[in-house]
Amino acid sequence: MILQKILLSENADGLYSHSNGKIGYKNDKYIIFEKGAEWSTDAYLNAFSIGKWCTCCELRKITLHLCLNGKFTVQVFYVYIDRNRKQCQKKIAGGCVEAVDGDVIKYDIPMQRQGVIYFSLRALTDGAICRSAFFEGETGIERDIILALNICTYKREAYLMRSLELLCKSFLENKDSVLYGHLQVFITDNGRTLPIEALQNDNVHVCHNPNVGGAGGFARGLIEIDKVKREKNITHVIFMDDDIEILTEGLIRTYTILRCLKPQYQSDFIAGAMLRLDEKYIQHENGAVWNGGKCHFINRGLDLRQFSNVVWNELEQKRDYAAWWYCCVPVADVRKDNLPIPVFIHEDDVEYSLRNTKNIISMNGISVWHPVMDNRRVSSNEYYDLRNMLIVNARYCPDFGKKRMVKTMAVRLLIPLLRYRYRDMKLVYQALVDFCRGPAWLMQVNVEAYHQKIVQMGYKMTDMSEKLKRCKCMKCSNLSEQNSIKDIFKWAARKKKMHGLLWQIITLNGWLLPPEKETRAFFMGVHPIDLFRTGRVVLYDDASMQGIEVRRSFRQIFVFLSFYVRSLILICTKYDSSKADYQAEWTSLHDMKYWKSVQDQ
Repeated sequence: MILQKILLSENADGLYSHSNGKIGYKNDKYIIFEKGAEWSTDAYLNAFSIGKWCTCCELRKITLHLCLNGKFTVQVFYVYIDRNRKQCQKKIAGGCVEAVDGDVIKYDIPMQRQGVIYFSLRALTDGAICRSAFFEGETGIERDIILALNICTYKREAYLMRSLELLCKSFLENKDSVLYGHLQVFITDNGRTLPIEALQNDNVHVCHNPNVGGAGGFARGLIEIDKVKREKNITHVIFMDDDIEILTEGLIRTYTILRCLKPQYQSDFIAGAMLRLDEKYIQHENGAVWNGGKCHFINRGLDLRQFSNVVWNELEQKRDYAAWWYCCVPVADVRKDNLPIPVFIHEDDVEYSLRNTKNIISMNGISVWHPVMDNRRVSSNEYYDLRNMLIVNARYCPDFGKKRMVKTMAVRLLIPLLRYRYRDMKLVYQALVDFCRGPAWLMQVNVEAYHQKIVQMGYKMTDMSEKLKRCKCMKCSNLSEQNSIKDIFKWAARKKKMHGLLWQIITLNGWLLPPEKETRAFFMGVHPIDLFRTGRVVLYDDASMQGIEVRRSFRQIFVFLSFYVRSLILICTKYDSSKADYQAEWTSLHDMKYWKSVQDQ
């Protein structure tokens, strides 16, 4: 079985390879070397994750195959992190080889429990060619796997059609692909705008759905998959966002891993990492720890052009959940009594992972590119993030009590105040109000209509192109509101800005000083610390140039205090009883009865 093909593509974004000398890439099919040129697979998409393969899969032997033409020096390296957290490298195979007419050179790879394997080729003659390379495994088991993609969309035809065309070209209509005949695509259209008859066939299934958010869209997809899972012999479901750029090799690696998983890993989820769409070499998240809503995102911000980060990314770490931009689950979890909870958007994927899996597998190369949420910060998310966090914590973090809730509300209300996003304070308060209404309210509310109400309460994004021409565009510090005070002090010390930070604290981030007169522009996810003494602000998404204009207002301090006092009253009188109600009614939140009633609305 071929475990991993080496991608012979030009080194876009530094993720495929590293090289020295003159090298020519020919249609992603082979590479031509000039004499002395060197090419190495010590990169995110081509390094072989031997530790994960050997740990999780039934493998008896691994062999590296190189199809070459010409004279080369070959070196094969094993790289790992030792007990002292130091990166170590060993040469495990190689030598001088001369190949004619595409001879295949083979190297046995010792089994390892961690780390990665990469190899380098140095041409000793002009016109030397690497025609293909791959790692092959002798397996103890080869299961028959059928994947079902579960995609939820809402009026994003351009993104969806791009992904669907790629899937058809690469897999559904490509008889040479290992996934041909092993992939089904299920699309739930919450916007009810896709032409079902034009898109639907034996491998692509489309259904219209009310706008019940991502949770409802993915739930409908699971319901449709459940109807045909035996007929189609589906073994696994992959949750996938509609606005991602798919890495086709990631799907192939997922399929290959599933075929030879050891029995003890067959109930695990497989998480796809999220790489930034604007900076494609930066990893935004590789699974996460829930931590009661104060999430720890695994290896956020890693620059995957650096091979040391690629090695570090393979270290096994605890993960609580896998986000639904790419998350593979066994079909055994697809049942009518095991659907997502009705939270519209956000934290549905968190809860589903907490409910259904004890272990999550990740691997370099299994990933997608996705827009970064901070760059398009929508007001309604402030509501859903808090309300849904409280719902999830009611079930999985029962010790998240009144004291933590008092602190949480202070922070959640203070952040929009300091960002001058005053409407968001009302949404934060409304989130607490609606949680305290309990599960009975959540189960009966018309989610589509209520979502529109929440959207109207927040800021409406508009085109800021003209206003930005008259603003001073500022650089953000890349901090986020989830940084603790300790983290902010560490950042200030590293940037040699400690005196400035202390001055900002003394002056309440400049609120006690006169504001600057000029209007400044920041990215939507700006940290309040960057708004020191700013009076007028344009917050925008640089990809779409959509944004909002806000200003500093002392009156809003009293609005903040009003919301906080009212929050304290709710926490003291209704918080604990609402938690108890959610705990008592939890199973009814994720069964078929609720979702059927929503579809009938």
